Amino acid sequence: MERPNSIAFPVAIVLILGMALMMVISTVLTVAVFLLTDGQSRKKIAVESVVELLQDGVGYDHTGKFVLEVEGVIAEKIIRLSEEQSDFWYFISDGTQSIIHGAVPASVQGIIDTTSPQVFSSEFSYVKGHQRFLGLRKLNAEDPPKLVVVGGVSFSNAETLLVVLREIWPQGLYHLLGIVLVATATIAVVAVKRTIATPVRRVVDSAEQIDGLPNGRRISDRDTPIELKPMVAAFNSALSCIDNAFEAQRNFLANASHELRTPLTKLRLKLDLVKDPDVRDVLVRDAARLASIVTTSLQLARLSGQSLTFAAIDLAVVARAIIAEHVPSAMNQGMDIEFKASEGRVMISGSEPAIRVALDNLIINAMRHARGTEVLVVEVLQARIVRVTDEGPGIPAAEREKMLRPFVRGSSSASEGTGMGLAIVSQIMMAHNGSVTLGEAADGGLVVDLAFPKIAKEPAPS
Repeated sequence: MERPNSIAFPVAIVLILGMALMMVISTVLTVAVFLLTDGQSRKKIAVESVVELLQDGVGYDHTGKFVLEVEGVIAEKIIRLSEEQSDFWYFISDGTQSIIHGAVPASVQGIIDTTSPQVFSSEFSYVKGHQRFLGLRKLNAEDPPKLVVVGGVSFSNAETLLVVLREIWPQGLYHLLGIVLVATATIAVVAVKRTIATPVRRVVDSAEQIDGLPNGRRISDRDTPIELKPMVAAFNSALSCIDNAFEAQRNFLANASHELRTPLTKLRLKLDLVKDPDVRDVLVRDAARLASIVTTSLQLARLSGQSLTFAAIDLAVVARAIIAEHVPSAMNQGMDIEFKASEGRVMISGSEPAIRVALDNLIINAMRHARGTEVLVVEVLQARIVRVTDEGPGIPAAEREKMLRPFVRGSSSASEGTGMGLAIVSQIMMAHNGSVTLGEAADGGLVVDLAFPKIAKEPAPS
């Protein structure tokens, strides 16, 4: 299964990698600054680091014995490196017990013995052989106070780097950067995603309002981030191009249909002059079919892309009036039209002229294609459904969906229809946000349901 592409995910990765890179850069800069300091400062940091490790590690065991236990991988490594140096020494005492490592120089012993207990920290230097060393004496404020004196520390650059890394960690730099990294990841996954999704959602909501009509709604670029404005402009430009092409096609169809009506009417009148009745009947039938095609094409052109004016109308009243217009024609074909309506009004919001065209086409289709139908039933249900039921051959289930497209005729149709009646009905229902459903009647035949949506507030009965 293909993973959905997300804008927020790469942004989150970039932010997390950026914070990680910041941690690395800060470490490198800290080390670089330290290495650029003078040798005396580096010696001082090294000695202070060792003194702190010894102060933190000294304590008492369960028997009360003075012991030294250094914890931590880096701390143990530093002490081990110090103890491997021949000149390294330290002296730790609580006034009663002492821990001594290495040989304390005689000159330093005098400093230890003579320095006042009131001095908590002091540096000193001494010479051993031909090398000068830095020493540090520190006395903490514990009870009893513990004295730590260290000297002979001499680290290489690599060993000094280890000391620096150890010094950075307790200062909280990495703790802070770690917290920032976690916070950044959370923000990237949650906040950034929402920040990106919100303007995109506004664009999507605006796109969903597009009605498909010429010069209709467009995607609004108000409050749209500048990153999305080119996409919105390109989409609106594409809609305008589609509108222009559709308008040209619609105008051509309307003009062609209109121009054909007059010569077809004249042709129909002249056909009465044909002497041979068989030839005349064939020509009259063909001319009638051409006239029907022109009429329905003109209807389709007028409805395509037309913004309908909606008003509150009663489906039962409209259906009854249309049926009354078709009763004489149905009777001439030996067919009755039965009208059924539930009690009360069936109110919808719609265009009465367009609904009249839809019902006209349904009734004409039934009279034309449903041969053998004795009673054509038109029902108006309280659920805002107009149902037309005939007793003809019906439409196979596999063909019903495509019958709603223009110029499509059923394979079992015996009459010469235009193939646009149901397409016009479908387009009218789409304009009303309704639906057309083709089904099979209980006793055979076709059932067509026109379902209209519920209006927000029905008007009070007058």
